[in-house]
Formats: sequence, structure tokens, C-alpha cells
Amino acid sequence: MAFNDFRTKRDEPIDDTRHLLCTEAGCGMPWTVNLGRPLCSQHQWKGDKPYQYSQYHDFGQKYSGDPKGWAKRIVAKHEMGLSVAKIALDYAQETLN
Repeated sequence: MAFNDFRTKRDEPIDDTRHLLCTEAGCGMPWTVNLGRPLCSQHQWKGDKPYQYSQYHDFGQKYSGDPKGWAKRIVAKHEMGLSVAKIALDYAQETLN
């Protein structure tokens, strides 16, 4: 018995790209996030809520043209529970009083 045509794994072509694909069944997208298991962005973050940008974007429209609009925006953000620097809040409240 001759071993002339014996092949090892090193002899196999390196064009196998299955290890670059999402591991979710039926998904052919390339993986982008590897938090223990390589997944595409859609499958990794499918349970997360979308970012609500509109609630922050409305501040600029609401107080446009008002010379004290910057102070009103800061106070409104603080009242909504958003993070505001203490010094900015102090100056805004001082300006409005």
C-alpha cells in the first residue's frame, strides 16, 4: 500500500471563508461582532431598542431665535433627566432668574 497521494490539512486550499460568516442558522452575512460567538450586527443586537435621537434633536427647534434659548435647553434637558454638567445648569438657571 503506497502513500503517494496522502494529503494533509495544510495541503487544502485556503479559500474556505465559512469561518468569516455569522454563526446564526441560515445567515450568510459576514460576522462583525464576536462576543463569545461570531455574529453579524443584525443578529447580535436584535434585542436592543433603537436609539431615540428625536427627543434630543427637538431642543434646537424649540428654542430657535430665543436669545436665552441655550439656557432653556439646558434646563429642559435636566428636567427630562438627561445628564447636564453642573456648572452649565448653574449658569443656565442664573440666566433665567
